[in-house]
Amino acid sequence: MDVPTIFDILDRLAFLRGMPAVALLLAVAFIAVVAWDMRPAVVAVLAHYLLAGFLFVDILDPRLAFVHALAGLFVTTILFITAWQTNWGRPPSGLTSLEATRLGLSRTRRLGRLTVTDRNLLRLALATIVVLASLWLTRSPGLLQPVVPAELAYLEPAIIGLVGLGLVGLATSADPLPGGVGLLIFLTGFSLFYGFLDQSLAMTVALVIAQFVVALAVAYLAQAHYLPADVLD
Repeated sequence: MDVPTIFDILDRLAFLRGMPAVALLLAVAFIAVVAWDMRPAVVAVLAHYLLAGFLFVDILDPRLAFVHALAGLFVTTILFITAWQTNWGRPPSGLTSLEATRLGLSRTRRLGRLTVTDRNLLRLALATIVVLASLWLTRSPGLLQPVVPAELAYLEPAIIGLVGLGLVGLATSADPLPGGVGLLIFLTGFSLFYGFLDQSLAMTVALVIAQFVVALAVAYLAQAHYLPADVLD
């Protein structure tokens, strides 16, 4: 039995190319940013890398697009291990007021069975606005021309949506994990945009290295974030 090549896989998943991949990408990026638990967030990050790979195929050589998707798999593995080691981003129970302040925890409120913070609600509202604004661009493409050609204008909502969602996640997070997820999503949007300007192997490697550096920095900061205060002192 022959092992399918990258091109065989792309042919079998051709129904995802174009606008379906854009819509799904924005949906999973939204989940990754607003999720209150890192378990669905990590799964959404992985899905966002795989779906972004389909969009990179329309910009780059398919083999370079595969490099982006493969790098996303390793970045997601780093996030998964870090989130597992830090109780999936949940603060430890029984925190004193001093420890809660050090962790940057905001005031919580009950929504039925859910306990959410004001920061979570702000992130949800801003992320919803970004996704709706990005989808609105499908009705009036051309915002990123002449960088994005007219025949690939369907990529504009993905680029703007990922950049916007990434900034929302980064700006509304005091915890390194959700903030890092936001930065990684921002870098995916930036990579899609910059792919129109430089399609070289060197730039692809540089962008992939940036993703790894961010993932490793997030892993270190998340571990330090949850260390007991007396250990840090």
